[in-house]
Amino acid sequence: MDFNDFKALLTLDELPKYDYLFSLCDKISSLLESEICEYRPAATVGTEAGVGAGGTDSGTGGILPGSLIEINQKKPVIVVPDIHARRDFLLNILSFKIPDTGAFSNAGGLTVFDALKKDEIFVVCVGDAVHSERQNKTRWLMALEDYVSEIYTGNSMTAEMIDSLGVLVALMELKLAFPTNFHFLKGNHENIMNKTGNGDFAFRKFADEGNMTRDFIQNYYGDDILYLISLYENALPLVFANPFCVVSHAEPRLAYSRQELINARLDGLVVEGLTWTRNGESREGCVQKIIDELFEYNGWQDENANAKNALYFAGHSPIQGDYALRQGGRFIQIHNPSKQNIVIVGGSEPFDLEKNIYNVQNNDGQNQEEQK
Repeated sequence: MDFNDFKALLTLDELPKYDYLFSLCDKISSLLESEICEYRPAATVGTEAGVGAGGTDSGTGGILPGSLIEINQKKPVIVVPDIHARRDFLLNILSFKIPDTGAFSNAGGLTVFDALKKDEIFVVCVGDAVHSERQNKTRWLMALEDYVSEIYTGNSMTAEMIDSLGVLVALMELKLAFPTNFHFLKGNHENIMNKTGNGDFAFRKFADEGNMTRDFIQNYYGDDILYLISLYENALPLVFANPFCVVSHAEPRLAYSRQELINARLDGLVVEGLTWTRNGESREGCVQKIIDELFEYNGWQDENANAKNALYFAGHSPIQGDYALRQGGRFIQIHNPSKQNIVIVGGSEPFDLEKNIYNVQNNDGQNQEEQK
């Protein structure tokens, strides 16, 4: 697929066709369930071989891909906060031109999409593809009025699902197109069944979003599409690490070991701790311990990549402004639903909070400091 194909997906004013969605979900699940490789070590499944955190057989003969993406390459990393059905945000990311300052080596001057094609960057999304947030609160409340009247596929909910599924299918296609360079991590909203258990919790905020989304898909597409999306979610990784940064959906609750991160999908408490941790619930010092262990194991200790300079990024809870710092400045939270910010970390210059957070909404290559 080229850029115009992704643009069409993200601007289409209708729901994905059944056959296309079925085929896409099947392909992406197969890819993720077989993604056992140098950068994604296999989980140790023990006596429950073949059964993942979602309680379903992975189809890999008892060998499961682990939950840790671990890439020993010093290419710039673009960290994308929670997307939440913002199709324009994802499109603006793909068309954003990476500043040609020399700091980002061969990626400078290219759009994000072209840099992906040329294998010059990694893109890591912290999760939460679906469920629009406060910008569509009124739409959710109108959809809820239909829902309580047992109207599951009314106009308001259909509009929401055009946005949510539009983002979802584009993310799947990006992973298929750039499997080693594009990584979408599981967030707490990657729970299409709206179940509680194995680290997941049923979700509601403005309305009854979790149940409403599940029931829309079940009524519009059927149980098979619902099941295939759940397979995709269960196969997603939860953590990304490279010589510059570590990324998960939420701030980690505890100092998980490398093996616990690899086996995360087999332990509901670890899944919960990486996707549901609220501000103030994380144990102080755990971020540095995670960074230290990952860097020591991989030998990421040279002058341009060491555990003292590496940062941990996540989203999950909304923030004011461009970032929030915790854990002695080692943890950076970046999810502001009112902004279309991304982070670029890595390259030849030290990370700078005032220079390396970019607003892609304007697509002008300016950082936050320049836009103030």
